[in-house]
Amino acid sequence: MKYIEPVKSVVLFLLVMLSVVLTFLIWTYTPDYKYIENTERKEILIKPQKEMEDIIRPYKAIFRFDEEFTGTVSNNAMKNMMKTFKGWNVLDLVPVNNNLSANYVNQIVGADHRMTIFFTGEVPFLAFNTIFQFAEKELPETTFNRMIIDWSNSNSKELMIYYISSNNQSLFRSRVSVPNMTQFLQEVIEPAKKYEAYKEVERDGYTSLYVVNDKIESIKYTYFIEDITPELFKNVLFQDPNIVQRNVESASSEKYTDGMSLMTLDTNLKSLNYVYPAAESSIKIEPSKLLKDSFEFINEHGGFTADFRYASTSTNKNQMDYQMYLQGFPVYSNHVLTKMTTIWGDSRIFHYKRPYFALDMDISLEKEIKELPSGGEVAERLKNTNNIALSDIDEIVLGYYLTQNQEQNIFIFEPCWFVIRNGSWIKLTPEILGGVKNGLE
Repeated sequence: MKYIEPVKSVVLFLLVMLSVVLTFLIWTYTPDYKYIENTERKEILIKPQKEMEDIIRPYKAIFRFDEEFTGTVSNNAMKNMMKTFKGWNVLDLVPVNNNLSANYVNQIVGADHRMTIFFTGEVPFLAFNTIFQFAEKELPETTFNRMIIDWSNSNSKELMIYYISSNNQSLFRSRVSVPNMTQFLQEVIEPAKKYEAYKEVERDGYTSLYVVNDKIESIKYTYFIEDITPELFKNVLFQDPNIVQRNVESASSEKYTDGMSLMTLDTNLKSLNYVYPAAESSIKIEPSKLLKDSFEFINEHGGFTADFRYASTSTNKNQMDYQMYLQGFPVYSNHVLTKMTTIWGDSRIFHYKRPYFALDMDISLEKEIKELPSGGEVAERLKNTNNIALSDIDEIVLGYYLTQNQEQNIFIFEPCWFVIRNGSWIKLTPEILGGVKNGLE
């Protein structure tokens, strides 16, 4: 019994030391981690990404030489103009008028040595600063849809530019320093002297329309359809694509859902409709931010799968629309969706509607020359018919009407005249124009 206490002391000492050693080992232990696979979502690009100036592109330019108009809607001409404008230094931005009359607008456009560039939608100044270099640090949160360049004083190496907003009836003015005035005159102004003659269609109390004065030879195209697999959009739009359930509801309708959002396909219209209800918001977003967010959302997944151009904004709905173009002409259809729409919600996309096809542009199956009447003739026919009042329309445009042959998996682009009214298009048929059949069927 006399050894019990020493034994206890030794055992207690050993236990304490063991505890200290184990504690030290726990504190200093570094596990040999195995490689853990990166679970971050891979970047998905459906088509190559684009620059903002590819999307904000004018659809028409007219020039005033010695009281005559010339003009163009050429895709290459528009690209070259925007390229020439890039880097121009805008020295100031001055508000001139916020209650423009139609007559005043016509006078500005019709003055000699001026060119007018037409945009389909109202462009925020802040969105245009990827092209121009504005000296103003704080640009106004306002928009324009016509840009008028006065080159009458080109010897001074400065141009005067006017910005007109049809929606706001406002006019801004800038002095612009051009780094290379000779390049501008040679690459933009000189070629314009050989462009097609344009006619001013005057309308009492309304801004004039400007249309090509001669008959037009255009090309009817036929292309193969290049389907874009819906799985790509599923992987882009849903937070966790692995839990998304697919349901084929009919021969022409499919639905994808993860319980929070819904993607619906219409295989007849080749359209995709995505909604995330939780993001719905009634808070209005400023036009410049709305355009930036919408563009970046689509561009991040390479969603500009054709020549889509910014077309319109509805700030009441936080909605942006982009119209499809082919060879510089807008494409409209009752058979296939040719427009992309985004509605922005609470810090993210709320509604996204778009086509899910592309065109095999490398192969045109058929090209057929079609003769169409001049824009002047179309305007005269509209004046003489009661079907559409000339004063009610916003523009007369040459474009393509798209139909599809599902059996052969091809698209047919038929050149036609259209009128634009309140953001909607109307195909001009012989019935509308009072029996004219030349190029309007």
